[in-house]
Amino acid sequence: MAKRAITRQRLTREDWINAAIDRLIANGVDGVRIDPLADTMKVSRGSFYWHFKNRRELLEAILSNWREHQTQRIMERIRRDQNLAPIERLVRLRMLPPRTRTTAEAAAFELAVRTWALRDKAVRRVVDQVDSERVSFTAGLLADATMPEDEAGYWALIGYAYTVGESLLRANMSDEQIIECRSRLLETQLKHFRQPSKEDLRSLRRRLAADAISKGK
Repeated sequence: MAKRAITRQRLTREDWINAAIDRLIANGVDGVRIDPLADTMKVSRGSFYWHFKNRRELLEAILSNWREHQTQRIMERIRRDQNLAPIERLVRLRMLPPRTRTTAEAAAFELAVRTWALRDKAVRRVVDQVDSERVSFTAGLLADATMPEDEAGYWALIGYAYTVGESLLRANMSDEQIIECRSRLLETQLKHFRQPSKEDLRSLRRRLAADAISKGK
């Protein structure tokens, strides 16, 4: 994974969080220690205490960063686009670019946090909350697109299970396989809607799949 650039000006709180995330991904939570971080960033440990009271506060900031960037911002971006019909919001979520530097980093960060949660009950609670938020958000998109609510909950969970599985298997999947698997899942979900979309669903899938591939280049 590529290291994030660290400016040589006074380090910010965000610089410390980003460096800590890199160490979490590379070495696990035991590798997120103040002295090794300071050595990596070529500063004294005193710089750390300008921004954090202790290591625990830094670890909490890592979790907040994960929750904000990999859940809340994505949901807000989709909610904010008023030009998208409900079905298009759902497809947009499903057809996010399959393989970019950003998605590779996000997948590595996701795995690191989930590994951390296996040994820390407080982190496990946060991960459980985020999982619930993600499933509920998708269920809401499905219901808005006319899927019955009792069906929406199950299909949101099935879709989320696929997304987590894809992030673990991505290295062994081609872009074409990823797009095709996502598309087949989406088309199966669409069969459970009460009302068909006015736009041809296959045409919509092809357009957004092509858009996802172009963004991944």
